[in-house]
Amino acid sequence: MSAINTGLQTAQYFTVGAMAVAIFDYCLTITQEVQLIWGRKWNVMRVTFTLARYVTFIGAAMTTFAAVADRSKYTSCSTFNSVSSASHMISIIAAEGLLIFRTFAFWQQSKKVLVWLLLLAAICIAGSVGVTKAVNSLNHPAPGANTTGCVFESGNTSAIQYGFLILFELVLIILNVYKRFHFYQDSRSRLVAILYRDGLVYMTCIIIASVANIFIDVFAPAAYTNIMDGPQLVIHGVLASRILFNLRESRESESAIIGRIIPLAHIHHTPSPSTTSGESTLINIQHNDHRAKDPC
Repeated sequence: MSAINTGLQTAQYFTVGAMAVAIFDYCLTITQEVQLIWGRKWNVMRVTFTLARYVTFIGAAMTTFAAVADRSKYTSCSTFNSVSSASHMISIIAAEGLLIFRTFAFWQQSKKVLVWLLLLAAICIAGSVGVTKAVNSLNHPAPGANTTGCVFESGNTSAIQYGFLILFELVLIILNVYKRFHFYQDSRSRLVAILYRDGLVYMTCIIIASVANIFIDVFAPAAYTNIMDGPQLVIHGVLASRILFNLRESRESESAIIGRIIPLAHIHHTPSPSTTSGESTLINIQHNDHRAKDPC
């Protein structure tokens, strides 16, 4: 078996495996979605979740089809590839949107933080698309190269997009770590712990997957370039959905948490059974708390 066939087959295995993970995770979490999401008001949070949850399946299905189907008889696959790329971008942007909402909540709904994050996200999206197009315009296909777009491989310009994604994730990590140790240092809130833990795990996984994608795009042969395409998409969709499920479940278990976007303002915790009568587990997170001034 030639190196090209080995690379394409390996990419197929990874892509089909990612699709299987997405379906398996959906079967595991559909009950949570029904209980925690369905029947709720259609607001920005729910729309973002729905895009991250279901457009992921569209993108993963199209990528799986491109990986396993024999498309050698087609003269051009540019339209299919454009729709597939758009579904990938929408899904990842929506998943990152859930992370922005989560960081917004962790920073006590600071509008200044929200504006800066949205601005940074817009810059990263525009930068990744613009730089990629500029580089592609300078690269000319080699003589004899397949230009139909029907071969399951991509150029190394994808590394540019993943680089911008890593930049955005690093900014989110810095914001969350800073807030955790300068604001919630003494907090024993389960909700705060879940916000911090899930966000850190999610962003670390995304960075690892993005670094792997960059390494493959830059150093691996062209046949291997799509190995992490499907997995990266599924990681975004699965983890973003689970973050929201965990937050909703935690909120349901809390005694008095107001708001439908999981705000952290005015969170009161009832004493747990393990506390003594002299201990108080009441935590009042307010903007006017002298111990918890928001630097923004």
